Amino acid sequence: MGILSIEQTVSVSDIGENYLLSNHGILRILQEAANIASNKVGHGISDIEKTGTSWVILYWRVNVLKRVEYNSALTIKTWTNFSKKLYSIRCFEVYCNDELIAKADSKWVYVDAVKHSIQKIPDELLTLYEPIDQVVFDEEYSNKFTLPQDLEPSYSYTIMKRDLDPNHHVNNIAFLDIAIEALPDNLRNEVFDDMCIVFKKELRYKDNVSCYYEEKEDSHIIYIYSNTNNILSGTIVLKKSKSC
Repeated sequence: MGILSIEQTVSVSDIGENYLLSNHGILRILQEAANIASNKVGHGISDIEKTGTSWVILYWRVNVLKRVEYNSALTIKTWTNFSKKLYSIRCFEVYCNDELIAKADSKWVYVDAVKHSIQKIPDELLTLYEPIDQVVFDEEYSNKFTLPQDLEPSYSYTIMKRDLDPNHHVNNIAFLDIAIEALPDNLRNEVFDDMCIVFKKELRYKDNVSCYYEEKEDSHIIYIYSNTNNILSGTIVLKKSKSC
């Protein structure tokens, strides 16, 4: 496969209050591109029951260079870069009229869909995906976060049916939507061009979560803590310009 080019269009649900591509929208587009790529080699979301395996995401890292309008035609270039058969880094470049408007990467592990245990990536997948030694960011993202003890909850939420994906877990885009609600009101209209979302533990229907907000240097950090399971489920880091 190597580098795959995928054509998509910015939909109404992809734009924000400023009528331009939102972070929710860019994440939807990237998620769609990732699944299209895996579907082409028989390991997408519709193949889980057949293969008995699936890909589980550990983080998203996105840098938006330019916001485009509704109905803009996009070309997403995506490829994989496997590391010692332990995990895969999927990279993305998003173009509009041949101009690079966003770049992103994501880290995935290969799991047994029944036992939910991490598996080594088999040689056959290396052949199918044809990984290449090319990245969009100089360094891999450090995805180790702990909840600071001195923070107070800024938002509480109970997981609803609309948040779930076909695996009955909260879809990774919903983590961003929940985190946005936890931002202070004075940041409502801020545009964060750098976004990192780290996933630690899945959330399920009716799980109760508390969000904790922290401003640290140039970062706005939201920790999503599962009160149901007493564990940090995810961390979202938002910045205005510099890479996460």
